Amino acid sequence: MIRRLAALALAATLTPPGPLWADPTDPLESSAYYGSVRNWLVEALNVGGVFTGCRATIPLQSAGPLLLERSYAGYGDWTIFMPTSQAPSPVFGRRLHARFSVDQDEVPTEVLLYPGGWASMALDEPMRQRLMDGNILTAQLAGEETRQWILNGSTAALELAQECYERQGAVW
Repeated sequence: MIRRLAALALAATLTPPGPLWADPTDPLESSAYYGSVRNWLVEALNVGGVFTGCRATIPLQSAGPLLLERSYAGYGDWTIFMPTSQAPSPVFGRRLHARFSVDQDEVPTEVLLYPGGWASMALDEPMRQRLMDGNILTAQLAGEETRQWILNGSTAALELAQECYERQGAVW
């Protein structure tokens, strides 16, 4: 009995909690495990059982989790989500200036802020390709410290997320 409780406690500490990984911007969205590759987690997303997209997450980095999502949510085909200490406000709005770089190739942009400490940016095809080909993503959101994510396995993760999307989350 004690071994079983210890095993359950260990599994609980190693398993990411559902709501954290479901959707940082929509509390109604839930997720189901699709697969994992090179330390990235890939999930199928749904709202009320209706498929909405797939997400690749690299959770265990000092900068916090990095989420790359392919969805029908109106952001365009791909969106990147990252944690932020800022929130939308009636005074400053929902947009924030930011700079992203992959291996020193810098792109000035804006991110959208969401309650709960998340920022997002639509990924166009050239930026998505940079993420797949690159080694380090650096993000500088206005008013925050620069953060970096190691992109090891990002190509495999984005390919698995694309497969998940094409199969509408169905695991074969």
